[in-house]
Amino acid sequence: MYTIMHVSDLHRSEGDRISNDELLSCLLADCGRFGTENPPISWPNAIVICGDLIQGLPLGSSDYPTALERQYDEAYDLLTRLADAFVGGDHSKIVIIPGNHDVDWNMAKAAMVNVEPNKYRIRDLLSNSNSDYRWSWESLQLLEIKNRGTYDDRFKYFRHLYERFYNGVSHVISPDSKRAWNLFELDDGKIIVCAFNSCTKTDCFSFFGEIPAQAIAQSHLAVGDKYLLRIAVWHHDVQGPARRFDYIDPDTIQMMIDKGYRIGMHGHQHKSDAIPYYLHTFEKNTMAVVGTGSLCANTDQLPTGVRRQYNIIEISENYCQARVHVREMRVRDVFSPGWLVAFDRHSYADIEWTSAPPSSPVNAVPSGAIGMMVFEEVEKLIAQKAYEEATAAIYKANLQGLQYGRQLLSEALFRGEMWEKLEDHVSPPRNDDELIKSVLASIALKHWGKAEKVLQVAEESGHFQRMTILELRKRLTATKGISL
Repeated sequence: MYTIMHVSDLHRSEGDRISNDELLSCLLADCGRFGTENPPISWPNAIVICGDLIQGLPLGSSDYPTALERQYDEAYDLLTRLADAFVGGDHSKIVIIPGNHDVDWNMAKAAMVNVEPNKYRIRDLLSNSNSDYRWSWESLQLLEIKNRGTYDDRFKYFRHLYERFYNGVSHVISPDSKRAWNLFELDDGKIIVCAFNSCTKTDCFSFFGEIPAQAIAQSHLAVGDKYLLRIAVWHHDVQGPARRFDYIDPDTIQMMIDKGYRIGMHGHQHKSDAIPYYLHTFEKNTMAVVGTGSLCANTDQLPTGVRRQYNIIEISENYCQARVHVREMRVRDVFSPGWLVAFDRHSYADIEWTSAPPSSPVNAVPSGAIGMMVFEEVEKLIAQKAYEEATAAIYKANLQGLQYGRQLLSEALFRGEMWEKLEDHVSPPRNDDELIKSVLASIALKHWGKAEKVLQVAEESGHFQRMTILELRKRLTATKGISL
């Protein structure tokens, strides 16, 4: 059995504050009673903290940024003391992600300028999830993000804490506070946890959560297939009432299930629950999504009838089942079993999920972490125009069979004008990009008949864009005529 303490929403406003000493004391006292519970609960082996380390500051705060620094100093003190008290000071067993309260509103606002809305359709500008436009209801003003560097610095103070906390800690891949995902190995390498930033589009005027599809894809490539259990961690919840919109798209969970994640852990909603999600491909796969309550929120920040909470998740030895225990502060500074209606008035719930995807053949590709490091090196080599070195690195690591490896290889071969290798590599083409590269390689080699055949097969298949085929035919005809 492997046990995880699941906490979130440490933010503390001025009313009804709870100090680090109080928190540490009541958590230690509660865990000290675990052995006498019915059923007994195991001492935690790791701690997952799902964001909102601080309360944050409102726009125009007179004590900015000094007060923000003080809040992060308080959070850092709590994190280090939790590590010392529960996991022997091992910071690699503490998983940290940012929440919406960790976004510096004042820094985000400083990156924006007011825009005259008369010439724009405001709804169109705001409806695109990648839009640089924001709307302030307080001032009824349209704004645009003009300074991207300043905007990205809205995580500046969180990153300072993150880098300070993990300085010198060994991880699967070195933690990067600017990356939308980071990996943590637990249980002697049997469990991999991917910590996602679901606040990539969050600022003082934008509150919805989003985990970029690119981040999920990159984490999948990095993880590989050697782990018995993959856990995804993020901040925002997955559903909410009609008038709320600050949660992530449930389709995100479908992507995670497809990539082999079997437990999801989040905070934000200030109450504990455990919900199964399903993805039907050729078979039904399941992911158990567990939300936890707020460890420190004040009464006015909690849902009706809910108190301060945290979870203990006991993962079974078959890595397909777990028991979620909810702990609740019914009395000031005293945690005890939480009696929740959603858990049939029990203080715990048993969850399960489908087993992880089958492993690839031995030695088919390197381990996920090594593969990801090779991908990063190849990306750098391509950017440096070292195309032959990039292709050699992919072949040496045997990554050309993976989708991203295939994509990087075709790009390096194309940019390096290695036409014969490219023509062979993308035969037959799988998408429009490969179709373009295939035909252009054949044109460069004056393989007119081969180019015609590739275009004919592409057209008959119906899987490629008609305009792409037409443009390539024009290019082929023109180049062939000039050559002749």
